[in-house]
Amino acid sequence: MRLVPALQQLYEDRHPLVVIQKAAQVGISEFLINTALWVADTGQGGRGNALYVMPTQGQVDDFSQARFDKAVVESPHLQSRLFPPPPGRQGPARQRLKKVGAGYIYLRGADSRRQLTSVDADVVLLDEYDLMGEGVLDLAQKRLASSRLGWLRLVSTPRLPEAGINALFLQSDQRYYFLPCPHCHRRQRLEWHRNVDLKGARIVCRYCRKPLDLWAKGEWVPEKPGNDVRGYHISRLYSPRANLRAMIAASEYTTPSGLREFHNSDLGETFVPPGGRLSYGDLDACRGDYEMPDGWEENTYMGVDVGTKLQVVVRQRLDEDRTRALFIGEVDSFEDLDGLMTRYHVDRCVVDALPEQRLAREFAKRWRSESWVALYDRHEGGHQWDSDGGVSTVHINRIEALEEMFDRFHRGLAQLPRDARRLGGRVRDGVGQYYGEMTALTRDLRQNSQGNWVSRYLDHGKADHCAHAEAYCLLACKGPPSRRIMVF
Repeated sequence: MRLVPALQQLYEDRHPLVVIQKAAQVGISEFLINTALWVADTGQGGRGNALYVMPTQGQVDDFSQARFDKAVVESPHLQSRLFPPPPGRQGPARQRLKKVGAGYIYLRGADSRRQLTSVDADVVLLDEYDLMGEGVLDLAQKRLASSRLGWLRLVSTPRLPEAGINALFLQSDQRYYFLPCPHCHRRQRLEWHRNVDLKGARIVCRYCRKPLDLWAKGEWVPEKPGNDVRGYHISRLYSPRANLRAMIAASEYTTPSGLREFHNSDLGETFVPPGGRLSYGDLDACRGDYEMPDGWEENTYMGVDVGTKLQVVVRQRLDEDRTRALFIGEVDSFEDLDGLMTRYHVDRCVVDALPEQRLAREFAKRWRSESWVALYDRHEGGHQWDSDGGVSTVHINRIEALEEMFDRFHRGLAQLPRDARRLGGRVRDGVGQYYGEMTALTRDLRQNSQGNWVSRYLDHGKADHCAHAEAYCLLACKGPPSRRIMVF
């Protein structure tokens, strides 16, 4: 495969510590594979021991079969240097240890410290470092203590600012690749807002706006020369094989999760979603010149959060993105919800299943054709809808549901009535319970037990039932079109 000049120059770097903050699918995994094969084949450092580490052992086993074995099969030279030769020994042993020429390649998961500490390496390659637990970097450096080569290569798609790979990149000399324009001859670092022609779907010169040649030879320029760590940043904009139209479509996502994926995977940049909480001003900006009606007959959706009472939001969907509030308030019992279902002709409803799981399921059975039982128990991206003919269930990613709801209010897509400041009862200083509970949640960034930075929404001891009712109502609006209510 032909390499773009930016990657060619990476292969020539002999610095002992190299950090690469990258986008997805830009050829960096192939760079790590080839580095491991070269070190082993030529016996670099006197032994030629390469330790290739991924976040989990399962990932590295699959990677070994799909990528390392493919590289060997495609090279007659490596086939002659591999022992045992293909097909040779099968199973986990071969997936995790390969003798190539003078040296060995050890393939390990960062989730097993015992497996890592058993290897004395000449090069350590950490692939997707941001998904590894705390202490892996220190462990990797110790594995190089006896080597005359002592190379360390850390690579990852970034996640959060000043954490993981980004923290290491900021300590480096921060190299960016500058391409020359074939027309005006000015060099430039490729950036999304300056070098992408959105209408023409092409990479252009930021100065003369003519197309750039991604195969042209450029130069890595350090932004912080003199730092001991060698750091590189490379985005998908430098890949001639990138689907630029798909990237443009991804850049137009409006949800925080979609924007995060675009910045992390396409641009190789960190991203923190805007608007970590709602303010009174955000809610005021959503107020319209109308009063909430006593009932409605079409395109209506309900969200219910359960506390000592039931906090209810009913909205009418106006179009793909916009909704307007028809009812915001609380009721005493699940039987009271029956009246709201009838009065507003609710098409679909989301009801918090906990802590009153029995009552929620009974309610769902009464409204079987409209209802789902839903839980905040999904850790993967998106929400999972399960229907088994009984009480249907939606499994919710809590962070994504709250971010999507906040985004609707930040963009003014969730309309409120003119008297919204007095909604919810218990009005103090002109502000009711609804505003208080909608502004209770704030986003907090913390490291989990594996050392990864994750978002959480905290209520700091304040009531937040209205915020969850709004999140459930949004999910009701977006839910499966063949059903009508959702219960959380």
